[in-house]
Amino acid sequence: MQNILRKVDLIILVVIALVAIVLSVLDFFNLTGEISPNYPLFTLFLLSMVGIHLIVSHFSQEDFRSDTTTLLERIATGVSVADFRIFNDSIEIESYLAKRMIEAKKSICDLTWKSKISEGFSASNRQLAHGYMDKCITEVSDRISYREIFIFNDPRRVEKLERRLSEKKKGYSCRYFKDDTPIPRLQFVIVDDEEVFFFASSADSILCSSCSKELCRVFRSYYEAVWNVAIPIKDGPKIDENQVTIIRNAQVLPGDKKTIQ
Repeated sequence: MQNILRKVDLIILVVIALVAIVLSVLDFFNLTGEISPNYPLFTLFLLSMVGIHLIVSHFSQEDFRSDTTTLLERIATGVSVADFRIFNDSIEIESYLAKRMIEAKKSICDLTWKSKISEGFSASNRQLAHGYMDKCITEVSDRISYREIFIFNDPRRVEKLERRLSEKKKGYSCRYFKDDTPIPRLQFVIVDDEEVFFFASSADSILCSSCSKELCRVFRSYYEAVWNVAIPIKDGPKIDENQVTIIRNAQVLPGDKKTIQ
């Protein structure tokens, strides 16, 4: 419909232009001879054509608005605001992540390897939220696959490993890297390949999550590549006691950069 209206509008404009040009040329060069053009009649005709042009243009724009509105509605339904969530602080993101862990049905992929644990990690309210999330990990890893990749550059991560090993959950597996490089590392968690959570990798990082399936696929592919080259510690019920001993013997104080040999 819009294409038809545009063509009609174009024809009207062409007619208006041709009539106006012809009358102007005839009058300027006095080519009418003894015949006197009925200018009032031509004026009324041109005004009528202009009126028709305005009417057709109006309906053409209405049709365009309708099509535009429909297109925007399709985009809005395809990309929802709920697909992307920003959190105000670590307590908020950990509380929501704990909820999503409890709801998980298939798997969770976790990276615990950023260069430095946040300054506010020891705050009482943060410890409360983190403690609840830790209990959720215990519950979840008893019924679905929970995989975690470590870099043990802080003794609190060794303590976390000890807790996980003592629980002996059949769904929990973990691996690690020996080298603590200065390269900044993005820390994220993927829940059911449906939502990826991004934790702060620096002081100015935002805390957020995304339900974009395409984005989840990108980070799941990256996670698998990292997992495949990491050193196994626990694979389901099987524990590599030799690697556990190496990790225990290489505990470092906060701020140290000792490499596990």
